[in-house]
Amino acid sequence: MPMQEQLQALLDQEIENLQTLLGILHREHDALVNADVDAIERITQSKNQALTAQAELTRSRRHLVQTAWGSDTDESLEQYIASFDDQSLWHSFSRLSALAMQCNDSNRTNGRLIAHKQQQTRDALDILRRTDSAATTTYSHSGRAAGSEQAGRTLGKA
Repeated sequence: MPMQEQLQALLDQEIENLQTLLGILHREHDALVNADVDAIERITQSKNQALTAQAELTRSRRHLVQTAWGSDTDESLEQYIASFDDQSLWHSFSRLSALAMQCNDSNRTNGRLIAHKQQQTRDALDILRRTDSAATTTYSHSGRAAGSEQAGRTLGKA
């Protein structure tokens, strides 16, 4: 198979995989927003599989470009594609680049959401861990700081 066709096939496979990954990332976002732990676990497995497949596809593409052009950078790939003067390859490369950026943005958004939820959980745990001895200062009806002996006092009885 000629190099041009091999490159087109690899780009097409990467595009298909990134489209799948983007769908997974959208499902992950929904599961995070809804705090659906079971879905998050399933989605994480799918996400890891898609990322592993993407890494392998990228390695294959870089190896092909390295073999044919002597370098495996994105700039080399652009030069390699330009050498064919093939609009289909340019379109595929542009589509691949756009999808990669979308996946990166979506993954970053999900990461921020995870970090926010983790902080909320830590804050809630901090509140639950407080004891009477570590209670914040309270004040009496006259505005003076209440002593520790009053901190645990019953406010009323029914």
